Amino acid sequence: MPEAQRAQFEDRLYNLGIRISGKQKNLIIDHAKSKGMSVSQLIEYAVWQFIREDKGIPAPGPSQFAKATKEEMIKAYLTGETVLQPCGKTECKQDLVMFQGMEFCETCNLRIG
Repeated sequence: MPEAQRAQFEDRLYNLGIRISGKQKNLIIDHAKSKGMSVSQLIEYAVWQFIREDKGIPAPGPSQFAKATKEEMIKAYLTGETVLQPCGKTECKQDLVMFQGMEFCETCNLRIG
């Protein structure tokens, strides 16, 4: 994918193209409608707010709450230990979502990989 080019004329309007799943697109459309905004307005506002707040993209959780490997699950089963989920709970109905090479749990609202 080519590197993004900076705008030559700051006062002109430009289009940005992104690739997202149908599920993500529907979520964005539904949220924009619920707020009485167009999809463009919602996305522009979300990006503007993200840049202003400068929170960055969350890092994966600490290693003690990383997603358990198959080996760790087998070891825990054999030793009778409890395997913690990435959120630190013993049970979690994880809804894992891959986003741009990062993995998030939508149930717990945290990045796990």
